[in-house]
Amino acid sequence: MTNYYDREVIAEALWPLRQAATIVDRSCQRNFTLDEIRDAIPGHHAIIAADEPYSREILECADKLLILARDGTGYDKIDLQAATELGIVVTRAPVVADATANLTVGLMIALVRQVLLADCAVRSQRWTDRASLLCPDLTGMTLGIIGFGDIGRRVATRATSLGMNVEEYNRSDVTESARNAGAKAVSLNELLANADVVSIHLPHTPDTRGFCCRELFRKMKKGAYFLNTARGELVREEDLVEALKSSHLAGAALDVFQKEPVDPNNPLLDLPNVLLSPHMCGDTTTTMIQATEINVAQIVDLFSGRKPSPILNPEVWRKARIHAIN
Repeated sequence: MTNYYDREVIAEALWPLRQAATIVDRSCQRNFTLDEIRDAIPGHHAIIAADEPYSREILECADKLLILARDGTGYDKIDLQAATELGIVVTRAPVVADATANLTVGLMIALVRQVLLADCAVRSQRWTDRASLLCPDLTGMTLGIIGFGDIGRRVATRATSLGMNVEEYNRSDVTESARNAGAKAVSLNELLANADVVSIHLPHTPDTRGFCCRELFRKMKKGAYFLNTARGELVREEDLVEALKSSHLAGAALDVFQKEPVDPNNPLLDLPNVLLSPHMCGDTTTTMIQATEINVAQIVDLFSGRKPSPILNPEVWRKARIHAIN
């Protein structure tokens, strides 16, 4: 196990796996470096993995690996083609959509309503300084959602319950699901021009890397807010800093970053109009237990000769390494 879920929280969920295998706990409370993965991976038949990278080079070191079980939703750092060629089954535990949507909305409320500044005012005896904390009400504001997948849809339904107008842009046509979630499908330029808050929910791919750049921020409405709870690689942080320092954007809330953990010299840390959290949107005790239960079931199924679900590289099944062992 390389994930950093709280071992006390997931102890019961791990029990079925202890009956089928010897568990080696490799947790170091953060993602592994490449060298650490390279040293740790040989000899293991299954890995419950966090968000560390599993490139072809790393997977080729996994001489006995049968299954790589991702403990969350995103799998952009796993080379699925290499895993397939090597006969390694790759699974995931897509249980974090509600938790991520909930914290996305929580960050949006905290950012727009300046909750952290209000907390500081009370603690520093500035109770009567409420005029400096005046801001628009979210009710009636327009939320623009870029990427209308499972999480984007859940953010939309929560935002409409707050009385927000919701617009969405997706690279494929999702007009029907947008309508069902109370959102309006629009072009990207229209969304950027209209939205008071823009929240990005795209997957990280070669096409979306750096998607949120200077050009996009300049097209956003002056005084708008920006949220990223998807992937840090989607945003060119230097361009975001520029937009925030110039006051073109009123603020930003970020749960993910280009480099994690965040570099202590990252200029985002010095901006008062930025709200930060440590890539925790999907991490709750509930999701930790659910994800572990799913990963354990996937591994136990494989070891028992059953096809686990869901498999991210289904074409691997006919030539999976497990068949040679069985």
